[in-house]
Amino acid sequence: MVRVRPLDVSDLDALRAFAAATPGVGEAPGRGAVAFYARTGHAFVAETDAGVRGFAFAAAVWDGERPTVRLARLAFGGDDVDAVRAALLEAVTKSAYDAAVYDLVAEVAEDDAATAAWLRQAQWRARPVTTFVRTLGSRGGGDAGG
Repeated sequence: MVRVRPLDVSDLDALRAFAAATPGVGEAPGRGAVAFYARTGHAFVAETDAGVRGFAFAAAVWDGERPTVRLARLAFGGDDVDAVRAALLEAVTKSAYDAAVYDLVAEVAEDDAATAAWLRQAQWRARPVTTFVRTLGSRGGGDAGG
């Protein structure tokens, strides 16, 4: 059985261990990200009796017009990824609704067809956009011109 609960800063070590042990999850979350998302009210950890099986990092943002909950990172793994993914996405959706935030945005990797299909089934729709990123300074690979 998958249990979902709000993210807490004390989850850092467990999330790092989960990320290190789970292929496809990507980089382990840092202390700053966990501390930030733990305060948002829209970030969750999924667990089973075997331990952490996923997490969702989301936060409400205001653009001057209306609030939006932005799902920045969704990570899951283990034996029942469908149940974990669904539980995390449902938790984020409910937290947005409970906060009277009715617009949600999720970034999903192009090769994550299963999550895209789940979102479509749950009445999310894809926007035809391309995301461009640029990293400045030393993190940008050498020069400020990126």
